[in-house]
Amino acid sequence: MVAVGQVNLVVADLERSRSFYERLGIAFVTRNRRGDGPAEAWVSTNTGIPVVLHSTGFASWWDATAPQPAPGGPQVDLVLDSAERLDALVAEFESAGTPIVKAPTDMPWGQRLAILRDPDGHRIGLKAPLDAQRA
Repeated sequence: MVAVGQVNLVVADLERSRSFYERLGIAFVTRNRRGDGPAEAWVSTNTGIPVVLHSTGFASWWDATAPQPAPGGPQVDLVLDSAERLDALVAEFESAGTPIVKAPTDMPWGQRLAILRDPDGHRIGLKAPLDAQRA
């Protein structure tokens, strides 16, 4: 099974973007890599599929690959059912010549993450829950 997990929007001015989307009726909660402190991202709470506004600094922390995520560059995250499936898909795409932006990596928030580029260059994030053996 594959499901759209979230839509990431890397933005130049986090507060300006939050204000814009709030005017559209979207409510947000803050996200910070340390758990508290100033907002590094805003996660929607009322959109069904989360829309996440990422500061460039926060985006470059969870994706340190080059070129760095830039303002205006969206990323769609797809959620897979297992880390094994994620690894197998990445290997399959890599064998077919698909650019792998970020190799599968266990992330501190409890998911395995990989990023690849679609044929038009869009960043596609693949996420899966960490297995008990990895956690």
